[in-house]
Amino acid sequence: MKNKRTKLLDCTLRDGGYVNNWNFGLDNIKTVITGLQNARIDYIETGFLVDKKITKNQSLFNKIDEINTILPQNCDKNRFFAMISYGKFDINRLPEYYDNLISGIRFIFKKQNLKNALKTCREIKSKGYRLFINPTFINQYEKEELIELIRQINQIHPAGFTIVDSTGGLNEKASAEIFSLSDKYLDKDICIGFHSHNNLNLSLENAKVLTSTNTEREIILDCSISGIGRGAGNLSTQEIIQYINSNYNIKPVQELADKIILPIRSRNSWGYSIENYYSAKNFCHPYYARYLAKKNSLPADIVNKILENIPDEKKNIYDKDLIENLYNTNLKIKL
Repeated sequence: MKNKRTKLLDCTLRDGGYVNNWNFGLDNIKTVITGLQNARIDYIETGFLVDKKITKNQSLFNKIDEINTILPQNCDKNRFFAMISYGKFDINRLPEYYDNLISGIRFIFKKQNLKNALKTCREIKSKGYRLFINPTFINQYEKEELIELIRQINQIHPAGFTIVDSTGGLNEKASAEIFSLSDKYLDKDICIGFHSHNNLNLSLENAKVLTSTNTEREIILDCSISGIGRGAGNLSTQEIIQYINSNYNIKPVQELADKIILPIRSRNSWGYSIENYYSAKNFCHPYYARYLAKKNSLPADIVNKILENIPDEKKNIYDKDLIENLYNTNLKIKL
């Protein structure tokens, strides 16, 4: 039985930007937003707030009020989110929330930054925004650590908490267990989100499991048009719309896929691959798999061996020197 409180958040312009350096083009960014609105997608993520230099053709923003320039007139700004990554945007530059701004901020961080990241979460909430706390690499938290994390999140009391499967390594059972634990300990008025990567080709199956969960709370599933996203990509917006079969309108999404996303795919690839599969099985940062895929010179079993040998403390932090050394060592063995 499908949970009637399941909602969708499309992250094409944010996670999809890893594929093309967020260079969708200004007109295409506006077209994607309008199309997703016409598809009646519940929430739309517009991109990252960042401190670095950007262009108007990227779905990246230096100021939150810049997002207004890409939104349709008279739209419901409560439907829109921006994402901030720990250490990539000065929170002092985030203004107090007022009615003319988008209301939602999703904040991501790694486990090693937990203490300071939660302080930043409090700052964001104190400014009046609807805060979603998104700890990445959720697989790195042991059961008791996750319970303690949720306890601290309850003290901040954000609008939502998102389970982020950064490596795409969670299967249906593991996803259900983490959701069940979160549902048990998280305050009941905080919604639970789920952000998957499709390394094991299980994004849709994991989504099906969560939509059938017996819970009274709101569930928000991250998705993207044609699954565009870093590495193996994300849950496909078209596929989850077809499965849920609610009041969503798939036609505008299909048109966006044909007009905007397909040309990007012809130049840049994403999706299931043996490298991304082994990346997930070893719970490694997706850029390690991308590096090895570009080399296209090692058999699959050696790729797996390399990823197995990445130290635990380096698995969620991409270290180019490390992967180059491991690659060169194994290439010599092969030769």
